[in-house]
Amino acid sequence: GNSSLMYFGPTMDIAGFGVQVMAGYAPEASNTAVTDGGVNASSNLWSSGQELGVKISGMGITAGAYANELTKDSADSEIDGDAMTATWHVSYTAGPVSVGYQTGGADTHVNAAATAATTAKAYTTAGGQFEYEKMSIAANVSDNMSISWGELTETYDSQGSAASGATGQADVEMKSTSIQFAYSMGSMKISGYMTDTDNPGWDSNAKSDEVTELAVGFSF
Repeated sequence: GNSSLMYFGPTMDIAGFGVQVMAGYAPEASNTAVTDGGVNASSNLWSSGQELGVKISGMGITAGAYANELTKDSADSEIDGDAMTATWHVSYTAGPVSVGYQTGGADTHVNAAATAATTAKAYTTAGGQFEYEKMSIAANVSDNMSISWGELTETYDSQGSAASGATGQADVEMKSTSIQFAYSMGSMKISGYMTDTDNPGWDSNAKSDEVTELAVGFSF
């Protein structure tokens, strides 16, 4: 939402860890851009929005949590409740190796029937919830070479609840795995990645999406 207030607190030292808190509030969470001298437009879906986050770092550890909530407009029928998204993450670095983990989810409370497993879903229009979990590991093999691996699982959870008279549908997992590398030698750099995604668009009938790319760069 535009015309919002955001606060980023100073980083405080607590037991050897740096802790920072942020908070935000939007009196009209319309999700529309406002130009100079303009007035924020009203939304027929949401009234106010609020958010809260915290970040902790120290001793090789970085962790954080964030959540926001959009309050349903009392006159709207397209939404059946307040919407919320939340996530938390943690990563640890020891020497040349870093590992990370993150999970989160969103409930848009869209007043729509749960979507069939064999149909592509759109986050903004599908009934049900969306959840995700991801993990990664990265390593500097040498001063010239680094490699990393990551896996992301995004789940459409029908919740068995939807618009009046609708029947819940099967949950669908969209899973992506990716490998990346980068190597430099003098003025030349070679990098690339390979990513494979199953059930793209949370559609159990969709073909897997495979992408491989290599890049070579020179500095003069």
